[in-house]
Amino acid sequence: MVGFKQKKSWIVLLLICSSLLIKPVAFADDDDDQYNIVAGIISAPVVMNGLVANEPTEFNLIFNASGAGLKQALDPYNFGYQIPAGGRMEIELSEEFKRNTRINTDTGLSEPVPINPNANIILTTGPQNPIIFAAGDTVARGNWSVSDNGENLITITPVGGSGDNGLENARANEIGMKVIHIRPNPRTIAGMPFINGDVGEEGEVEIRIYDETNQIVAAGEGEVTFSARVGRQVFNTNDGLRTTPGGSPAVETIELIDFQRVTPGTELTNTTKTSPFSGGYPYAPRFIMFETLDPELRGQFTEASFIPQAGISGISYEIHPRKPWRAKLIETNSFGESKTVGVIIMKGPDKRSRGEILPSVGSTSNEEGNGSRFSVPVKVGNKTGKYTVTVRFFGGGKATTTIFVEN
Repeated sequence: MVGFKQKKSWIVLLLICSSLLIKPVAFADDDDDQYNIVAGIISAPVVMNGLVANEPTEFNLIFNASGAGLKQALDPYNFGYQIPAGGRMEIELSEEFKRNTRINTDTGLSEPVPINPNANIILTTGPQNPIIFAAGDTVARGNWSVSDNGENLITITPVGGSGDNGLENARANEIGMKVIHIRPNPRTIAGMPFINGDVGEEGEVEIRIYDETNQIVAAGEGEVTFSARVGRQVFNTNDGLRTTPGGSPAVETIELIDFQRVTPGTELTNTTKTSPFSGGYPYAPRFIMFETLDPELRGQFTEASFIPQAGISGISYEIHPRKPWRAKLIETNSFGESKTVGVIIMKGPDKRSRGEILPSVGSTSNEEGNGSRFSVPVKVGNKTGKYTVTVRFFGGGKATTTIFVEN
C-alpha cells in the first residue's frame, strides 16, 4: 500500500488545481484541512466496541457535509457527497486496520474475508438511512458495486446515474452520501474483514472521489486512536421506529429523529413506530445504550464482540426539581437499589430558553435484541434557534440530539 504521508502533498496540489470542479467543496475549521471532506471517524452507533483495540473494526466515517463539521454533518439540510457517473470512490485503510483472512473450504487456502455491499460496507445519509447498493425505483436504492484489492483498498463504483450523480434516487441526490459504515457481517470471525490495531495505535482512513476522467474531485482523511476500553456507550438512533426493509417503496427520503424542525413550545414525545415515518413527528429524542466490554474478552472474538450486544437494564432519569433542563441518569438493579450513572442536559439558544426534560416513559430493558433503547421526551422553549439534548455516562460515552426551533 502506498504510504499515506507521501500522498498528501500531491493530493492537495491536485485539489487546488481542480478546485473549480469540486462539487460540493467542504471546508474544515483548520485552514490546513480546508479540502478535507472527512469530518471524523466514530464507532458505529450499533455496537460499543467498534474502535476498541484488537476488536472487530466497525466504524462510521462521517463526511464533512457542506463544511458543517462533525456536529452538524448529519443534518439533512447540509448536502453530503456524490460520486460522479463513470467515476469511483476509493476508501483506503492504513495498515493498523489488519485485514482478516479465512480458509476457503473449497481450496483449503487462506484468503481475505470478502467485502460485500450492505453486509460489510454501507453508504448512508444518516443513522439507519442507507443508500442501498441494489438498483430500483425507490428513494434508498443507489445502484453501486464494491470491489477491493485483497488488502486495505476498497472501491465503490456507481453502476448507473448520470453526470455528477452516479448514485441514484432521492437519498443520494437530495441529501447526499454522509456516512461510510464498515462492519463485520455475517457477525462472526468469518465475516470480519478488518481487526482494529493495538492499544494506542492510530488508524487512518483516506477517501478519494474520482470523476469519469480519472481526476480526483474530492478527497480527505480521518484518524482514530484505538483504546483499551471505552466504558458504557450511548448513541443517537432511529432503531425500532424506522421503516424496514430499507429498499421498500414506502421508505421516505428522511427518517431521522436527530435534527427535527419544530415550532416554539413544541413537546417532542412520540416513541411509537408510525407509518409513514413522517406521520410520527415530533419524536422524542431516542438513544441506544450498550454495556461496556469485559476487558478480559478484548481481542478474544467471543459473542460479546458481535451484534447482538448487551444493553443495560434499569436506566431511567430523575429531573432536577428547580432546573428542568437537567436530569440524573439513574440505574436501578433487580433489588431496587439505585445509583447515579450519568446526566442528561438540555440546552437552548440562551440561558432563558433552555427547554425542559419531560417525565421518563420507563426504564430500559436488556431484552430488545441489540442494545437498549432509551427515549427522553422534551419540550422546547419559546425562542427560535438550536436546542440540544445530551445523554452522558460517567466514565463512558455521550450522545447529543439537535432540535431546531423555527417559526
